[in-house]
Formats: sequence, C-alpha cells, structure tokens
Amino acid sequence: MSVIRRGAVALSATALAGVGIVVATPDATAAPWVGEHYVKTIRCSVADPWPAPRIPVSIDLYSGIKFPSDGLPGPAISLRANDPRSGGQWGNVTEYTISTTVKWKNLRTGRSGKVTVPTRATHYQWEAVVHPGKGPVHLAIKQKVGALAWVPMVNPQYRTCTTTSPSW
Repeated sequence: MSVIRRGAVALSATALAGVGIVVATPDATAAPWVGEHYVKTIRCSVADPWPAPRIPVSIDLYSGIKFPSDGLPGPAISLRANDPRSGGQWGNVTEYTISTTVKWKNLRTGRSGKVTVPTRATHYQWEAVVHPGKGPVHLAIKQKVGALAWVPMVNPQYRTCTTTSPSW
C-alpha cells in the first residue's frame, strides 16, 4: 500500500469517526417540542369552480400553539383546510384562487377579530391562524374559491361554516 493511499485511508477513517460523534451527540441548543393540540376536524365542502364534483373540504383545528406559522406570539388557533381527493388527470393543470376569511369571537373575554388569507394552489388547501386569547372561541369560516383561468376568481363559489374551539 502506498504512502498516499495509507494517508487517505487514515484521513477518511478520522473523518467518519468525527461525523459519527456529531450525529450521535444531541444538540443541547435545540428548542423543545412545543407541538400543537389537535382539537377536531369539521367538514365544509364547497362547489368546485371547475366542472367537477363538490370539493370535500376537511378543516383541522389545532389549539395551544406557542409558535404559530404567522410569526406572532402564541397562544393561537390554527385552521388547516385540505381536499382529500387525489390530483387526478388534471391535478397540476387546473388552479384555484382561494380567499378565506375567519371571523372569531372569544366567548369569555368578548374580544373579536377577522383574518383573511389569500391562496393560489393547484390543490385546494389553505391555512389561517387566529390569536383570540384563552377561552372558548366561536369561529365563522367563509370560503370563496374561483378557477384561475388567465384571471383569478373565475366562477367564484362560496361556503360559510361555523364551529367553536377552545383556545389555551
């Protein structure tokens, strides 16, 4: 074995040992997991602006979020909507423009507010985050969906659903 080859083998063994130590050692500076708490799923289907069957929208509600996706301080409630249908043959060709408005009222404190989220996607989905404070919260979710056919919101369809959720 040549001197160069022995040096390369020794160097690669040292490098692999160093990588093993880094991978095996936990990072003490990592933030602890502060996951959200699943509350419930509501169904709020809406008519498809494209010539297709209704969109069976499922909206998942999560509460107790300390670090919500909007970057504002918690606690917060996150609403995540998704269409469980597969994309099908035209999944990446047709696009939706979605405007979701969530009106909320904290039933304990009386605080209220409104969040509007615009979305553009090939698959029906959106996420909204509200900051109502602690207590039971009444939510009114208004969905407006349109086809994106050279211009947004062609053939708009509407649906409003209501629910309540705890916020902690």
